[in-house]
Amino acid sequence: MAAANQSLDANRKLVGKLKESRFSFIHTSTEKTEYDLPKASPEALKRIQNKLERENKSRKQKRLLLIGVLAILLVFVFNIFSFVLIKFTY
Repeated sequence: MAAANQSLDANRKLVGKLKESRFSFIHTSTEKTEYDLPKASPEALKRIQNKLERENKSRKQKRLLLIGVLAILLVFVFNIFSFVLIKFTY
């Protein structure tokens, strides 16, 4: 049992050292980071909102067009495949 206690003590000491020497991109400090952000005017926010709406609309149209083309292509391929199967089964 003494060996287990010694091992636990050694591990506790190592954990503290690992936390200090560990390299991480995540900062664990409790300090709040201060940012110097510019104040946005209502007009600028409205412009950004309109721009995002236009981009989302065009992205949605492209997605629907792609899905439509793929659906038509899929139906076409299945029709050809079924025709070939029917032709060779008789």
